[in-house]
Amino acid sequence: MVLRRLAKDLRTQNWAVVFSELLIIIVGVYIGLQVNTWNEEHRDAQRRVQIIGALATNLNDAISVQKKMVEEIETGLSLWEAAVAGGEQRPPFYYRISGSDTPPDTWSTFVQMQLTDLFDPVTLFDLMFFYSEFDGVGRKYIRYVTFVEDQVLPGIIRDDDVFYGADGQLKPEFQANMDRLRDYQQETLRLTTWADCLVYRLKANHTFDQTCLRANFGLEYGKTNPPTDRDASKADE
Repeated sequence: MVLRRLAKDLRTQNWAVVFSELLIIIVGVYIGLQVNTWNEEHRDAQRRVQIIGALATNLNDAISVQKKMVEEIETGLSLWEAAVAGGEQRPPFYYRISGSDTPPDTWSTFVQMQLTDLFDPVTLFDLMFFYSEFDGVGRKYIRYVTFVEDQVLPGIIRDDDVFYGADGQLKPEFQANMDRLRDYQQETLRLTTWADCLVYRLKANHTFDQTCLRANFGLEYGKTNPPTDRDASKADE
């Protein structure tokens, strides 16, 4: 309809009407494009909020589980060390997780959500690095608990003197496996602090120049305090 009127006005050289008709068309197209852009930005914002919520929930769940594990391991090792220091020859302390030995591979699910268009490169790298480390630390636990199931548990069942040498000291292979558990505990502490930092950053609603690595947020072994606003500002200086 508009095009027919425009063609008629061109034939009659009614330039004022032609100009007004063209202006209406241009403005209409522009408004349509803007509305489409606004709708896409709104959908992206909603999607980002949903994915951040899912990531934060997963990380907070991991933090809760990891803190409980660290406490249980610390209690068990401390009681064992106190008993041995008192002259007892207890079997090595061991820690087994109920259910699956490894957590679900949630990062693979998040990768399928096309995160590259939702997060800045620093945050995306940090998330990838964290979940890679999370998987790697889980593999360390597998190596630890495999020894427990193959060597420690059979020795406890036989109830014979297999854990201590003639000198009354715990045999090196069993001591080494308990050292692995201590290493696993410390790695879990590190991951807990890292996860705290990631949750903070996901909710901060601004980009960061540095990742949640040990140098930036003090992710030393044994430090579990989450970063503060002042920590974040100092890390970005």
